[in-house]
Amino acid sequence: MNAELLRKIPTVQDFFKVSADGEIPESTRILLEAMEEVHFADGEDIVVYGAEPEDGMYIILEGKTDVLNDKGERVNLLSKGDFIGELGLINDDKRGATVRAVGDVVCANISKALFFEIAEKNRKIYGMFMNMLYRKTEKLVTEQERIKSELAIATKIQVGSLENDFSSFNSLKDVYVTAHMCPAKEVGGDFYDVFVIDDSHICFLIADVSGKGVPAALFMSMAKIHIKNYASLGLPLAEVAFRVNNQLCYKNEEGMFVTAFICVLDLESDEVKFINAGHNPPFLMKDGGAFEMMKPKANLVFGMMEDIPYKEQSIKLEKGDVIYLYTDGMTEALNAQEELYGEKRLEEALNRYCNRIDRSDAFMKCLYDDVNAFAEGVSQADDITMLCLSRK
Repeated sequence: MNAELLRKIPTVQDFFKVSADGEIPESTRILLEAMEEVHFADGEDIVVYGAEPEDGMYIILEGKTDVLNDKGERVNLLSKGDFIGELGLINDDKRGATVRAVGDVVCANISKALFFEIAEKNRKIYGMFMNMLYRKTEKLVTEQERIKSELAIATKIQVGSLENDFSSFNSLKDVYVTAHMCPAKEVGGDFYDVFVIDDSHICFLIADVSGKGVPAALFMSMAKIHIKNYASLGLPLAEVAFRVNNQLCYKNEEGMFVTAFICVLDLESDEVKFINAGHNPPFLMKDGGAFEMMKPKANLVFGMMEDIPYKEQSIKLEKGDVIYLYTDGMTEALNAQEELYGEKRLEEALNRYCNRIDRSDAFMKCLYDDVNAFAEGVSQADDITMLCLSRK
């Protein structure tokens, strides 16, 4: 194959340390010229998970491919200039993924046998290729460390944006608030908030953004800001929900959405007005009785469709009453037998530990430990978030 043609590809220049206009080292030229052009039709596999790497390495010249794991799930997308299976030239490990053509794909390819044949004739080629792999691996490790560092910073920013000192709220008349969030990844899409609107009204809420990770965290930040901005104006909750939904629909090309349960407590009348935007129904305990699941009417989630009307509902939250809000990371936690934790187990746990509600974070810790014990070591698949407000 024409080495000069391959040299024009930026990733080839980077991998082989070849300048765009300089002379190509002889060992690099020999390797590039040994490659041949191969074509793949839409849906055709270039490499297959678990296969022997005898076909060696590919460089995509035209087109795109999906990278699929052993379950057939897409985990990456490759395009022009990307390398496929370069480690297959030097080791005997089987392919770790399937790479499938999306549309017509043109690649440059060198088989494992041909690579070793020319490396036997020119030992510099093998050493040069090993150096290239080392530099690429070093670059990937550096990039991973950078991403890890940035995610750690993002985690601190997200956690810092959530209220974790409830002392000012707990000094209010007959109010005790506590909350807990544990993301499934470094950053998550769940959030809660508590803030004072005026001398007699306090807003508290919980929400869950579709998806996980950085995209969900970014959408979470937008949703949290919009809810607080509009609710702080003292607008009716139906109006708050209407405006928040329209803001989150605007240019929402990824189709992300937010479920939310937003409450405003009137400290003088004991009335809680709330909006349920497609969220899990809370649990309510009345005056020292048992926790029972509420049955609120659900409105559409935020971010799906503009100009949707939202209906405000209300309950009484008097002295001795408690309301518990949560996200589906609690009820949809799985154990090794793939059983759901479920609403019934959550209700049982709430009533088992209800005597610890006014003991700082003890109540939340007991609930979280209960879910973990049920999971039996199975990794947390979704963010887990809880908020509890009780009338002392």
